[in-house]
Amino acid sequence: MSLLPEFAKRTSLTLMAGLVCLMALPGPQNAVHAKTSNKNTKDPADKNCKLGKELYKKGDYDGAIDALLQSTYFARNGYAPEAFYYLGLAYKAKGQDLKAVDALTHHLQQTIEKAAPGHLALCQVYTRLKTFDKANEQIVMAFGDSEYKDPIYPDLFVAQGELNEAQGNFGGACDCYLRALGDHKSQWDRYYPWIRYAECLMKLKDWIKAYSTLTEMTKTSNPLVGIKYDRVYLDMGICMLTKGSHQGAIENWHKALEYEPDNKEVHLQLAMLFEAEKHLSSAVKEYRHFIRCSKDEVDGPRRRQVEQRIATIEQKLAVENVAPSPTNLSPYMRNQEQMEVDSRLQEQQKQLKNLPSDAGF
Repeated sequence: MSLLPEFAKRTSLTLMAGLVCLMALPGPQNAVHAKTSNKNTKDPADKNCKLGKELYKKGDYDGAIDALLQSTYFARNGYAPEAFYYLGLAYKAKGQDLKAVDALTHHLQQTIEKAAPGHLALCQVYTRLKTFDKANEQIVMAFGDSEYKDPIYPDLFVAQGELNEAQGNFGGACDCYLRALGDHKSQWDRYYPWIRYAECLMKLKDWIKAYSTLTEMTKTSNPLVGIKYDRVYLDMGICMLTKGSHQGAIENWHKALEYEPDNKEVHLQLAMLFEAEKHLSSAVKEYRHFIRCSKDEVDGPRRRQVEQRIATIEQKLAVENVAPSPTNLSPYMRNQEQMEVDSRLQEQQKQLKNLPSDAGF
């Protein structure tokens, strides 16, 4: 019996096995293919995350959202804690609160670093949604995940103050804003908690302390980054008005308009005061300024109320000649006239609801 067939068979099997092994080795073409098929998607994820952050910081929230969504799409296994964080901030800035909650929740589920910023942002969104229990849970976790020396610490007190304020706890809000400002008044240099503190005092009807606090803002030597003087003088005018000084209110509101001529709330306050004092032409002028400066999608109900006030005043001007008030009134009559003016002004403010959203009502 010949052994050649058996030898040939074994040789053939050996050659075939060798070819299989050679094909499996990473030759030039196979190496390129392997590199391409196993390519990590980290680069496009990181690139889009970086772009999204830059666009967010520039205020281009739509562009930021597009880039950050791409980052989360390219991220392996959807793991993109930083992209989800900035995506949540961008949605928050646009007022898309439910999407912000979803993105920030993903961030907190994925991050392995200290998560105080994420808890803080989520607290602010829940506060705006009036989901106060969840907002409180988030601010507690934010404090637990930070230390007193951390730069974010004052911001946590601001968020807690906003949460208290939204629930009507103005005293608690004042305490939080004071904690955010610091122990030494001479070192106060943060505009936002300062103005919120003053406006909480207004909501508590502590007008004298509120006015004093606002005045200190205009005289401090510390640089208050982002201060809006028109808002400060608007609030000062409201404080003066509640104390009965119409002229003081008007002077402060005119100062506010020097800083921001299109402040709709200032024009509205001036219009109501002029109408209450029967300076009807001036009232119409200020009411028209309010309409010009407001936006229908935001101020629709108030715009319609103001338009009705204008129509009523113009009709009154058309049918009657408004005589000037006599200058020789007795003290009693002057007091009665002042009481009538104040009463009309209070009634107008009740009719025009939600006044002003940024001031101390």
